Amino acid sequence: MTDSPGLKEQPSVKRVWPRAGEIILLLIAAFCVLVLLTQDFGLVTRFFYSPLAIILLIVVFVEYLIIKGGDRSRLYLIEIERMREREQEQVARTRRALEEIQRLRASATPSEGVTSPAATPPADLEESLKRVEHLLRPEIKE
Repeated sequence: MTDSPGLKEQPSVKRVWPRAGEIILLLIAAFCVLVLLTQDFGLVTRFFYSPLAIILLIVVFVEYLIIKGGDRSRLYLIEIERMREREQEQVARTRRALEEIQRLRASATPSEGVTSPAATPPADLEESLKRVEHLLRPEIKE
């Protein structure tokens, strides 16, 4: 499935968006700049409680939910594709095991001239059983 973090180095991902703490610091800096430019603390704070600011806040929140939902949908699609691949691998292993069992069965059936099934045992019975067991056992990835 996935490697544990201590065993293998994960490739570094370049961060495009600032973190939440950085955004808060930028907002505080922008507030201070606005207060310095307008020279009126009350004007700046009244803007934050105006209907326009509340509408902007709602729009930003809805956009955030849409983006977050899109990311989650993409992750779900990736996981569904992985599950589909695992299921196809399992079906293929089961088919190969069935073919091996049928081949083993065909080689174990006595010929028409021989009446006892023990008279013609397959030479590679243990090897065939091990192959079937290996095909049916899922591979564990660590």
